[in-house]
Amino acid sequence: MEELQLVTAKFREIKNELSNYFTQVLPQYEVTPIMMYTIQFLRKNPDSIAVDIANEFGLTRGAVTQLLDKLEQDDLVQRKPHPVSRRSLLIQVTDKGTLLSDTILNEYNNKIERLFVNYTAEELRSLRLLLDKLPI
Repeated sequence: MEELQLVTAKFREIKNELSNYFTQVLPQYEVTPIMMYTIQFLRKNPDSIAVDIANEFGLTRGAVTQLLDKLEQDDLVQRKPHPVSRRSLLIQVTDKGTLLSDTILNEYNNKIERLFVNYTAEELRSLRLLLDKLPI
């Protein structure tokens, strides 16, 4: 049991460090974490409406409206008429939003990769195999 607690504690440290890396990358692009999370959510769920974002992140409708207004103002997303519901709008990531997201993730991934510079190829392979066993 003690070993499991040590692994759990290490994962919390890793999560905190990765969060720090993420928040270090975003300001130079004038993007907040929730903006980036929303863009990523929309990329994975291209037929989303505002309520989907609210449900995903636990935001109020007003907060989602403000968030989408900012993203649309920055030309990172666009609202389009919903093909079925007149009361809803589809929210889609623009080409600019996709490019920005890819750029940020590339920089973020580069920061993460620096954690593993002292690992051998065999150690990385073993780590990947262990991580692949996680049910996520």
